Amino acid sequence: MSILAHRLLPLMVFCFSSCVFSQSHNEHVIENDQWAITVDLQTLQMTARFDNGVAVELSKGQSGLGKVSSVSRFENQLRWALADKGLTVELSLDGNELTFDINAREIASLTWPVTPAVAPIKALILPRAEGIYVPLNIRRWTDYLVNQGEWNTLEHLSMPFWGFDCDEYCLTWIAANPFNNAMTFNYADNSLQIDFTHRYTRFNREMPFGYRILLSKPRSPIEPARQFRQYLIKNNRFVDLQQKAQRVPRVNRLKGAAHVYLWGDGLFSRHNIPRAQWKPFCQALIKQSEAAELTPGKRIKQLLTEAQWREVGNLVKEQWPNNYQKDQIATAISDMLGHRDFYREGYFQTDELDKPPSQTVEAWCTSAPIADVCKMNCRLLNSNFKGVFTPMNTWGNGASLAMLDQFQATGLDRLRLCVAGWEGVEKRPETAKKAEEMGYLFGTYDSYHSIHDPASLGTDRTWPTAQFDQTLYNTGRILKSDGTPRGGFKGIGAKLSPVAARPYVENRVRHNMQRVPYSYYFIDCDAYGEYYDDYTADRLLGQADDARARIDRLSWISNTFKVPIGSEGGCHIFAPTIHVSEGIFGPLFGWGDPDHENRQSPYYLGAYYPPDGPAVFIKQVPMKETYRFFQYDLRFRLPLFEIVYHDSVVTTHHWANASLKFSNMLDTVALTELLYLVPPLYHLNLDEFAKHKNTIARHYTVFSPLHSRFGFAPMTDFQWLSDDRLVQGTTFGDQLEIVANFSQASYTHRAHVIPARSILAYHKNTGESMTYTP
Repeated sequence: MSILAHRLLPLMVFCFSSCVFSQSHNEHVIENDQWAITVDLQTLQMTARFDNGVAVELSKGQSGLGKVSSVSRFENQLRWALADKGLTVELSLDGNELTFDINAREIASLTWPVTPAVAPIKALILPRAEGIYVPLNIRRWTDYLVNQGEWNTLEHLSMPFWGFDCDEYCLTWIAANPFNNAMTFNYADNSLQIDFTHRYTRFNREMPFGYRILLSKPRSPIEPARQFRQYLIKNNRFVDLQQKAQRVPRVNRLKGAAHVYLWGDGLFSRHNIPRAQWKPFCQALIKQSEAAELTPGKRIKQLLTEAQWREVGNLVKEQWPNNYQKDQIATAISDMLGHRDFYREGYFQTDELDKPPSQTVEAWCTSAPIADVCKMNCRLLNSNFKGVFTPMNTWGNGASLAMLDQFQATGLDRLRLCVAGWEGVEKRPETAKKAEEMGYLFGTYDSYHSIHDPASLGTDRTWPTAQFDQTLYNTGRILKSDGTPRGGFKGIGAKLSPVAARPYVENRVRHNMQRVPYSYYFIDCDAYGEYYDDYTADRLLGQADDARARIDRLSWISNTFKVPIGSEGGCHIFAPTIHVSEGIFGPLFGWGDPDHENRQSPYYLGAYYPPDGPAVFIKQVPMKETYRFFQYDLRFRLPLFEIVYHDSVVTTHHWANASLKFSNMLDTVALTELLYLVPPLYHLNLDEFAKHKNTIARHYTVFSPLHSRFGFAPMTDFQWLSDDRLVQGTTFGDQLEIVANFSQASYTHRAHVIPARSILAYHKNTGESMTYTP
């Protein structure tokens, strides 16, 4: 006898072979040997009963949906209509999978399910960034969810599923359509309740919408991610990194690579004048500027501002000149070396210069490639101040040949390097060429998220990536339904339509690639999950159209130039296209927190200054307890994204929360990186590398060999190994097992003693092992 028949024996009505049991006109039951589903066709109230007799309410009922009509039934498939609201509903049960599909012709939105998070549900499993485990008996967590407001299944959930831990069983919900959804948490009858709303717009009414609800007996709290991965594979929506590398072979360079943002892309830096030469150099500048004849010092003074020239004089007066003074002068020199008007006839000795054969040097400078002009300017400066500077091949700061040489000398043989903009590297493309020769990936940051009025150019209310022409500003802004532009980042300008931007994307990327041989490209925001309905009259695009246009442009860049492509975030619909996700492993948090912006606070993150090492990225500060709890407390953190996509997308930190940013989280971050086998991300220039070189190199010697072998392997398992969840294990490709001990006491695993705050890497095939303490 079936589990449901046994439960309802006194009330049972047998209906041929369909096994339908009815207690009321609108209540229907479908079941198999794993579970039984009871649904009220009029209210959409739904309950699941497991084979152990435990029941869970999948959704409360709702009033006002109208009369039931057109009911049809075949075995475990139900179809009916709620004609008053123009709804057609289909429900089917096949093994462990319950399918709920709904079509709507008239309503603006439908809120379903409305799920009370009560027993037997003991915890929620949510793919917020990597993933979180939310015990329902911890009020701090449920309050947090309630206070979050709306979450959607693109930006706030990296993947469109959620799970219920029901102890012996796990229920996984998958939203088949990720667009125009909103999940909210609230309290009802003093218990947490989850409401899921799908909004129908003029753009998506014909798109199918529904859920796949999967029953499983979990071996691990990551069971919902395992189910979602199988769902993707079944529907041919999964692409692994090996497949991606066949199209773009440079993708293989991500194996074992640490990720680095390079700061200081100028042609010259403080480091290029030895300490003993600084005062003599400035004294020579002053003396030459006072000479009657034309001199290099006189030309340099002409190009400096009054404030910069005062620094030259101030430095000469100092017994021990400080780095701030040196930086101010070196930055000014670097800037002038990047200009076409640095050279003027008569000011410089040009005996060692290769002069253009048929025109003056000044005329040549106006039309020659900017990289060639900058190289000539550097040679002029060097030859006119002989013996003052370090060799020219050491000039620069983070984005320099000197930095690359230091990486290589330290043993960092696999790196993904990126600069924050293309302007500086265009003037010295040999840095990218050298990186290519060394086998590194070298890329630039770019963005098409916002567009600013061209009139703002030259003010502090704009930035280079948001500057286009007046035509695109007039026609390319995304409009809301009321006809007003959707505001841009930080409220400046407007969001830019990816469809309108496409020719500008191609022009800019081609321009960048022609001037610098980039082997990697990063587009900010595209994979973050922000997609919009656009009511511009001659476009009229929905969220799905917006997302497709962004995916298409990332694919175009990668396939056209054969480079790995990265983006901010890791929204699941971008996973088949991107190779690197910044912000899934270490997500952005605390945006707008006043303590992060208050210079008097110990949690002040720092300013976007100086340009060769912005404090907001480099300055180490403690992480507030609230963020430690909700973002990095390993008792509540799950590698859901890695279970689904470890062999498809290389994840790392958001650049605002890099590996070394938070002083009280360094070992926790390092251990978690190794447990999940994801690369660290650093912000470096020459000073920062000197400061952190030993830490970086020590971590690299453990991470890189493991990731080189298993970075493209699936994460096949995750387990809590101790009751307090502070000892955790992951498995990759069923070959490598990593155990992280986050506790303050040693732990023994497979006869190996793992010290407190350490990891064990165990190769299951060979028995080889190693332990490491950050």
